[in-house]
Amino acid sequence: MAEKDAATLGTLIAGCRAQMENDLCEIFEELGPTLVQAAIKRGDTARDHVRRVAAATLKQSLSANWGEVTPSLRAKLAARAVQAPKPGADDTDAANLRLLSDAEESIQLAAHDALDRIATACRDETKPLEQRISYLVLRSAMPPGDATFKLSSLWSCIEAVCAEFTTDTNARILLLKLIGEQIAAEMSQLYRVLNEALIEADILPRLKRSYRDTTPVDAHEVAAESTKMASTLDRLVKERTKSANTTETHKSSAGSHELFSSLKTLQATPPSVTPGTHTNIVRMARDSNAARNVKPMEAVTLDIVAELFDLIFSDPSVSEGIKALVARLQSTVLRAAVLNQRFFADRGHPARRFLDSISVVAVRWGKIVNSDDPFYIKLSELVDKVQGSYDGDMAIFDAANAELDAFLAEREELEEHQNRALADAVHAREEEMRHKRVAQLRAQKAANECIARLLVPEIPAEIEGFLRTYWRDVIQGRIAQSGEDGAPTIEAQQVVTDLLWTITPKQEAADQKRQADLLPALLKKITAGFDEIGTAPTERKSFMDMLIDLQLAALRGKRNTVTKVEGEVPVAEKPRARDAGPTLQVSHATDSGIRVQDISLPDDAGLDEQNTPDRVDLRRVRQLVRGDWVDFITTGQTRRERLTWINPSRTLILFSNSASACALSITPEALAVRLKNGTAQIVKPDQPIFERAIHGAIKSLDRRT
Repeated sequence: MAEKDAATLGTLIAGCRAQMENDLCEIFEELGPTLVQAAIKRGDTARDHVRRVAAATLKQSLSANWGEVTPSLRAKLAARAVQAPKPGADDTDAANLRLLSDAEESIQLAAHDALDRIATACRDETKPLEQRISYLVLRSAMPPGDATFKLSSLWSCIEAVCAEFTTDTNARILLLKLIGEQIAAEMSQLYRVLNEALIEADILPRLKRSYRDTTPVDAHEVAAESTKMASTLDRLVKERTKSANTTETHKSSAGSHELFSSLKTLQATPPSVTPGTHTNIVRMARDSNAARNVKPMEAVTLDIVAELFDLIFSDPSVSEGIKALVARLQSTVLRAAVLNQRFFADRGHPARRFLDSISVVAVRWGKIVNSDDPFYIKLSELVDKVQGSYDGDMAIFDAANAELDAFLAEREELEEHQNRALADAVHAREEEMRHKRVAQLRAQKAANECIARLLVPEIPAEIEGFLRTYWRDVIQGRIAQSGEDGAPTIEAQQVVTDLLWTITPKQEAADQKRQADLLPALLKKITAGFDEIGTAPTERKSFMDMLIDLQLAALRGKRNTVTKVEGEVPVAEKPRARDAGPTLQVSHATDSGIRVQDISLPDDAGLDEQNTPDRVDLRRVRQLVRGDWVDFITTGQTRRERLTWINPSRTLILFSNSASACALSITPEALAVRLKNGTAQIVKPDQPIFERAIHGAIKSLDRRT
């Protein structure tokens, strides 16, 4: 850890405080309309007159006076003083003790509840922050008792503002509750950014996040959840036992052996299914004769696991590649659950931990899984090992977890090294890229005009989208390199003409022969263009598959259509792709062979409202930290990238993904515009796949009893 003097650390702390307070004030300034709608909803659903009056009173005050809140909050945050401990002083001052009125006590309880909600949401960031602050205090960078970043200090300012805002007791109680609900997640983000700033400054960087990190939870919460889950399972088993006693019979362990034999057979030779669907063999086993003689506890487990896989296979947020991976574990999951009911209630169960690891790794792919990715290959290898070796001994899961942990640590170290090299390359060329942007603006305008001239009526939306985005980038790069009249630029324009001709229906034999002769060279030139702009393999494959379908239809003399995917809007109903706007793109190759695409907005061009970043989106960009994932969307194709570096001036953000040979650097303003227009989306952390499914399955069964 590099040594830093008190002045340097003091400047760092002052900057962090200013950003946190400014962001918090921005959040409150924007919160008014949301609180109004929440107050209206509370009033509409309130069952008693007092709550309805409180909601109406609060709504009226919010509509009339919320604009006064932010200046007051800003002043109170700025006025916070260092709370130095007094030697020998007790936590409470007996001279100031007094009895609270009923109204004051109710307000205080509401405030404590709201603070608890926010503290729970922030705890995974405040705990490491406390360690870092303690380290800074020991180094004299912050005076003892400095409560600058304490949640209680921030909340006391919010409480004081609420006291000024309304004197009506019930309205203030409702306001405190609504604020607690609305800002919990936002406050967590503020602390997250603060931790990252200290990590970047080398303040206890060993506490940084890693691949294995999922959403951490409090030990007490986990224990309470396990107790609740166990209680629900006991209730379900009792209900099943009553039902079994009224209908029959003798249940024995032989039923379990027969069930597992049946399941093993089904897993080995699953029935053929339509591509894109997955057979729930646990449900098939549950509905078979083999399940008739199992014990009530095993019957409940069967129901839960069958429901669990139904939920996973129908979950639209889980990619088909991951569903296929999970499908191979059905018999293993059921066996683990039957042999040890702790499986459902204990997140630390070795099998649960392995299953949750699939979600941890899957976040890097999004909807499209690259089966050639080393992460997928490793997961697939471990799934096969577990599925083929598990006989009831948890050691196989312990070994799989250890092997996966070692692999993730190795990959993380490798990617950290690659990302440092990438960051150095981008940092070294920042000035060069800034100078290139003026020329790039001219090149982009010329490329847009070129594409507009070449487009023809009734072009499929997918093709138009490709030309206005991917191929526009190719032409833009060639104009920047060789000029508008250069041979590479002219060739790129000819590709557009040839592409549009190849998707036009052919009735004459001569045209059909010409198309057959033209296609190999055309597809090769399109592939070369994709290479130039670093398009990911999954993106280019999706487009090329769609293009070949159109070209084959044209050879048969049919109209231009694209095969309709279930749930997709027909091509004729889709809006036409709009011009990609004023976004600039500068591309260069690093010494490691990885291309870096730099995306920015023109500094000297008048931007329309659609291409002007909003303050909310700029704040969302500011709150991104290393390790966050963002989906970049182009003509329906999604490219998932991980934030790996932000330059010291925070004017450039670098994204990369080891699955792609092209990294992406982007200015905060350009990323904010992409968030605004939906061509970029921040990937929100979610519960692991099995975690969601287990809770959903048990809840579903509990409702039926």
